[in-house]
Amino acid sequence: HYHYYELKNKIKSSAYLAASMIQQIGNTKTDKQLTKHDLACIAYASSLNLFHTNSMFKPWSFGIYYAVHFVWVKRLNDNSYQFQRCWGTSSRGTSPSEMYQTCLDVTTLTRAEIEQINTNLICDKNEDERVLIENYYRKASSFNKKKLGFFLLEPKTTVSFDGLANNILLYSIVITPKPGLFPAKN
Repeated sequence: HYHYYELKNKIKSSAYLAASMIQQIGNTKTDKQLTKHDLACIAYASSLNLFHTNSMFKPWSFGIYYAVHFVWVKRLNDNSYQFQRCWGTSSRGTSPSEMYQTCLDVTTLTRAEIEQINTNLICDKNEDERVLIENYYRKASSFNKKKLGFFLLEPKTTVSFDGLANNILLYSIVITPKPGLFPAKN
């Protein structure tokens, strides 16, 4: 059970590290708005407390890969929110430079649709913003529980908000970002 709790603590600390980097990465930049490359770098850096080498990339020596989703919302009025979803993941490629990264276009969703994603994304006032950060350790095609030190324990998988069901562990937090960081640029 020790390995399970160790992984659980590592995914939690990765989420807090990603949150801290989101708030700080633009401090020295003239244009504070984040890009998909910034978010991919944040995803990579936040994973290094478990993956000290390129083991998070193919062929996934631990049998798992790492993914981070960033969900940004901005309240326009009580029932209308701007919404953008971005992610960085080691599910493709063999090195940090090949890390899969995407930022979808900004769309408008209703309050009910935002509540379905995460109730903590609901804002109190118009123009308020929130960011959901969800970190995942996901089973790769080479998954073998013994690679993680699980000899007796069978890790259960959970479904994430994006519908993927191969998550061994996930941790999510919601933050209020500094103004001007989002929506992220593609």
